[in-house]
Amino acid sequence: MTPPPPAPVTVIWDFNGTLIDDLQACLDALNAILRAHRLPPLSREDYRRRFDFPVASFYRSLGMEPATPFDWEALAESFHLRYLFSKHLRLQPGARECVGAFREGHLRQGVLSALEQGLLEMQLQQFGLAEGMDFVLGSSNYEGASKAKAAERLALRGPVVLIGDTLHDAEVARAQGWQCLLCAAGHQTPERLARAGYPVVESLREVTVARVQALCAEGVGA
Repeated sequence: MTPPPPAPVTVIWDFNGTLIDDLQACLDALNAILRAHRLPPLSREDYRRRFDFPVASFYRSLGMEPATPFDWEALAESFHLRYLFSKHLRLQPGARECVGAFREGHLRQGVLSALEQGLLEMQLQQFGLAEGMDFVLGSSNYEGASKAKAAERLALRGPVVLIGDTLHDAEVARAQGWQCLLCAAGHQTPERLARAGYPVVESLREVTVARVQALCAEGVGA
């Protein structure tokens, strides 16, 4: 009996900070909210040194403590309204080329994001990446919570590599037994990312089909 063909490599993309360069857009929106709460704004490097998941914990670390869940929702909506109208939303250098090369190389790929599902799908269409994805899994809300439970629902076969820009991406990959590749062009500094024990690249221009396949051959990261 002929054995079934091996499952293809699956690449799971994080979205914010990985496929899309939205660091300045997020920083501007956050600083506007901090000023409205009479709290000191963050510099770009301060933000990258401090940003973390879940986003609510990050906000608390900055001195924001909304009293009720409704206040948290209002805060998230305020952030996203500012974010959506930013002039600083663009693809990361090399993102379009990576997605195209993976598709030509017959790698399965999709997006796993903490971004609200409708907004995620809209931005993927806006930046011309939607057709390259085999699946898109976002959040049911705007809270920026953990992606761990969503990752469990994917139930993927074969080798998997998650490409992201935060330590949370590394945590999700490790919990699922996936490999991980971290890009330091996003929301956290390369020094922080290096602690995860996975390879770190400065730009998506360094990411190739061969590199992803080699990472899969190494097995699961530490």
